Amino acid sequence: MRFLAILMLLAVVPAGAQTRNPAADLKGKLVTVKNKAVQPIDATPITQAKYIAFYFGAGWCGPCHKFTPDLVAFYNEMKPKHPDFDVVFVSLDHSAAEMQNYMNEMSMPWPALRWDAVKTSQAATLCGPGIPSLVVVDNEGRVLSNSFAGTTYLGPHKVLNDLRNLLTADTAAVPAATARPSAAGTPPSPSGTDWDKVFKKQP
Repeated sequence: MRFLAILMLLAVVPAGAQTRNPAADLKGKLVTVKNKAVQPIDATPITQAKYIAFYFGAGWCGPCHKFTPDLVAFYNEMKPKHPDFDVVFVSLDHSAAEMQNYMNEMSMPWPALRWDAVKTSQAATLCGPGIPSLVVVDNEGRVLSNSFAGTTYLGPHKVLNDLRNLLTADTAAVPAATARPSAAGTPPSPSGTDWDKVFKKQP
């Protein structure tokens, strides 16, 4: 059975809930793509980040192709100003080669979990019933923002708004768990798509 089917059985962790710390599980499991080749990297700086955004996506997912450039732009804008956060890609591709191709195609500037480590990672427990999905946790593993509220899809742009608020607000005065998305909001599903039929995680 493909690991995608296994992930579909995992419970969705609501925003603000306590979970085992997925950051502590990253050591020895992170890779990056350089010169179109996958290379292992030291996970220590990321495990010490104040916020980690786990990005669940795949090359076969049409809305992921639409969302990923927005996440790349956000990362390139915010990372130099706020080095206390990072993004980790958690691939739901069908093979390590497909994951590598997608990372190359999207020019992802952040690391990823090794493809063969995804299904046993603590990060996998954060994945909701569909993608693209973004989940932000703090350095103790608490979920601060999630693309899903239960099984309701709020979308990854909602999480980007929350993360922007977390990074730009005075966190001493504004508790991270109470950050809110912008008033503009985000459509509940990718525009012009039949998300329920096409973009849920494949068995």
